Order: sequence, then structure tokens, then C-alpha cells
Amino acid sequence: MATTHNVDYLLAAIPLPSPEESEVVGFAAGLGHHVYPCLSRTHAPSSCVPCVDFSPWLRGRVATDDVAAIGDYVARIREANPGMPGSREEFQQECRAVAQVLLRAPIERHLRDGSYDAYLDLRVGLVMLAVHEKFSGFTMTGEAADFMAAVMLPHSLRLHEPAVLIEARNQFVRKHGLEMSFWASWPQLQGPTLRSLELSEDAEFRRLVKALWQLPLGARAHAVDALQHLSADSRVPTTLASLSRYERRKHGLDVADASRRILATGVVVPAGNLPGWLSGWTRRDLLTFLDHEGVGARNSFSKERLAEMALTERAELLRQRMAEAGVVELAPEYTSAARTLRRHLYRVRETWRVWLAFGVRVRQKPRVPVLDESPST
Repeated sequence: MATTHNVDYLLAAIPLPSPEESEVVGFAAGLGHHVYPCLSRTHAPSSCVPCVDFSPWLRGRVATDDVAAIGDYVARIREANPGMPGSREEFQQECRAVAQVLLRAPIERHLRDGSYDAYLDLRVGLVMLAVHEKFSGFTMTGEAADFMAAVMLPHSLRLHEPAVLIEARNQFVRKHGLEMSFWASWPQLQGPTLRSLELSEDAEFRRLVKALWQLPLGARAHAVDALQHLSADSRVPTTLASLSRYERRKHGLDVADASRRILATGVVVPAGNLPGWLSGWTRRDLLTFLDHEGVGARNSFSKERLAEMALTERAELLRQRMAEAGVVELAPEYTSAARTLRRHLYRVRETWRVWLAFGVRVRQKPRVPVLDESPST
């Protein structure tokens, strides 16, 4: 068996369907890498970052239980870095097995009373995570829970048998704590630690959730990040692009498209707080701007004085630049709801961490993942 990780070898050893034969490549619409059509042009192919938010396409494939198409998606995103050597048959088998196990995973075992759309979004979210995650106890150390909490925000779910999940989590921590100081520092969870995932009945919060539900999953996660940031400090407007973290982009996000969609929901609006925007500029930014505009400013002036000069001498130009940059702020009618959103995400984060690690019930053999039918305890 070949063991080289050379990229040229991998390209030769793992021939995926041609772009003309692949639906998922068609959905990428030519926005991807010139060699890997479903991967980002701005990130190294080996990082496996999708070029767009594939969740609308994945939703259709998951809804029709299309294992082959989901397997093709996993293969397309992993193709530059399969993660293990092997033949083309083994790689394709692995990707198909990942797809099948996620479409069969018993997601209702611990998450009850969800709508059809809730379980559909949940499976799509798992597929998006599966490119980077193996759904083991080690998943708790990453950001997968934050992503899932964001994309599942519009859905209400009841947590069933949390004690089973807590025991599985505590057993994992105890075992690894004997060998690694990192895990030894993790406390044992108690009964009420895992909160259920039902939504607040607050009318304003429900209105916000309804606005976010219409967004594709990648854009929804981006919107949630933006709302958390803007509600934490509403005095400093910023661009949606600047709030697109790598942790979100690695699951699939077209920043420009997502920004347009988020703005269309009305949860954020074009910013009018010019002093607030300028407060995010550095002193060097202000000096450069004033010098370029021919406004005399001494190098010894404080940042506050420079900002005051810019507002006095070039306010209209600054407003124009702020609009062109797409600077936004939280819509006033969603201020209270955005704060509720932050509290909700903080409350459910641990639940998603433990569920992704021990509730998805996927275990992986050296090459092919299978359902874990053993008792959680």
C-alpha cells in the first residue's frame, strides 16, 4: 500500500467525478480553487475550507437521503488532504461511509420534540462539521459546539436523558485525566449542567430567531457571530466581513453573499454612528487620512483630537466611506433580543459540546466510521 502524502500522488490516486458530472461542483459555480473546484481560493487547499456555503445544496441531498451525493461532497472538500494514505477505492469508501453514518446517526435519541426542519438542519450541520470533526470526546476542545449552537438557534429541542451524556463525558475526562494534565484540570459535570435546548418565549427573541431562520446555515452562523459582537458593544459599528472568523469560514461561507443576506433580514442596518466607527481607527489611520486630505495635523496630537479634526473637517467624506465599506450596526429594535441571544448561546454551549462528543454516537475504525450501537454508559 502506498504511504506517500505527496499532493501530485493524491491527485492521481483519488480521481473524483469530473466537474461536469458532479452536482456539488456545479453549486460552487466556479468560485472555487482552480484545481479543487469546491475549495476556497484564499486558503491553502490542505486546510479543506469550502469556497461557498454548501448548506442549501446539502439540505436537498440530506432530505432525499442521497448518500452518494453527500459522499461526493465529503470527498470534494477532503480531496486535497484526505488525512490518511491509501488507494482511490479506500478513499471513496471512507467518504461514502462518513455520509452514510451521518445520515443514519440516531440524532433523536437525546434531542427530542424537534420539527422536521430542525432535524434536517441538524444533519446538515453534522455533515458540514464532519470534514474537520470525528465526533469524539476531543471535539469538546474545539469550536464545533459554537457552530452548531449558532446554526440550530432557530430550533427548539428538548434534551432527553442528560445524565447518560454527563456520565459518558465524565468517564472520558477521568480516563484521559490519568494520562494528560490538560484533561485532569476539567471538572466533573453535575446533573443540572447540561441545559435543554428549548427557546425562550420572549416575543422579541422569537422575532429575531424567525429572521435568522431564513438564512442558509453558514450565513446564519456568520449572523450570530455578528449579533454577539454588535450587542456586546453597540457603540462601535463595523463591517460584516470583518466579523467573518476563520472558524466559520472553514465550514463554508461566501462572505459577500452572506453579508447581503444578513443585511436583508433587517437584524443589522447601515451604520449612522460616525464617531463610533472612527473610534475603531488607530491613531496612524487617522493621521494618514488627515494627511491625505490635506488637513494639517501634528504628529503629537492625541487620537481623540485627530478624530475630532476628522469629524469637523471631513465628515461627509467619512460618511461616504463608511457607507461604501458596508459598515453596519445592530438594528435598534433587535437590541434586547440580541442580548437574549447571547445569554441563550452561553447557556446551551456545554450541551452542544457534550452532545457532539457523546450524543451523535459515531465511532470510527482506522478507516471507516460506523454507528456506535453500544450503550452510552
